Amino acid sequence: MKAVIIEQFGPSSVMKLVEQPTPEPGFDEVLVGVKAASVNPVDIQTRRGVYSNAIALPARLGVDCAGVIEKVGEGVHDFHVGDEVFYVPRLLANEGSYATHHVEKAAIVARRPKSISFEEAATLPLSAGTAWECLIERGRLKSGDSVLIHGGAGGVGAHAIQIAAFFGARAVVTAGPHNKQFVEALGADASYDYRSETLYRELRRDHVSGFDIILDTVGQHTIENSLSLLAGSGRLVSIVDMSVPQKLIDGWPVNAEIHLVFTTQSATRLAEIAKVVDAGGMRPVIERVMKLSDIAAAHDLIEAGNRRGKIAISVDERDL
Repeated sequence: MKAVIIEQFGPSSVMKLVEQPTPEPGFDEVLVGVKAASVNPVDIQTRRGVYSNAIALPARLGVDCAGVIEKVGEGVHDFHVGDEVFYVPRLLANEGSYATHHVEKAAIVARRPKSISFEEAATLPLSAGTAWECLIERGRLKSGDSVLIHGGAGGVGAHAIQIAAFFGARAVVTAGPHNKQFVEALGADASYDYRSETLYRELRRDHVSGFDIILDTVGQHTIENSLSLLAGSGRLVSIVDMSVPQKLIDGWPVNAEIHLVFTTQSATRLAEIAKVVDAGGMRPVIERVMKLSDIAAAHDLIEAGNRRGKIAISVDERDL
């Protein structure tokens, strides 16, 4: 098999496409022939060394996977050779979807949506899964809720908008003015310029009843600035690692819940997302599809910023 590894932390040039033995699935594991992956911020962070305390070198990269099961290990009863699946590998423990093959626990693997391609399916597990965990599982989203999504044009934000709209909630987002049409096309009811010095005053003025759920994909002082925008017993969910201290005093008057999310792996969650996708309630947002041999260039594009949607990585051994 071919796989992308790093032997040191650093820029995109440290990634190498190498030949490795194709692994065998162990108990409760499946061997997946990878058809597609995608690039996520966590891949960039891992490559740079942000998680160096948790990851031993040489390390494999890639945390979104879509492919076809080629072998099943002992104890696997729900999957068979030929099943088409998608999943998030065990984060900081079993990355490696930038490869032609990958072995993973069957318990966190789900059948991919039937209505979309492998490349589209590969953009969903981490970003859409994170959005689902934040809104549905932590935020307890229900029809009629008012939701504020900070960073609505990002990977998680774009899926959060669609999830909110599908379940009958009202989604308000912060984004750049150039992304206003983009987020509204996804289902956002209103978009506010995140760069405005009066952003929070505008949100407070226009939404006097407050928001039932606020999703922070931005960081910095977003938590402390947003607490006063919550409705009573509202939930604020953040996915951003923050070293910046936050003032939480505005959370007390509204009995706020604050959830800090480092996403988990769940086949049940992905199966529910697949249902929504196949029902037409969510569509992958892809900026471009690139080859595995172009992985360094794909990382460079992500690091350059101003992306709109995901970069999918097509994995075809004939191109390697």
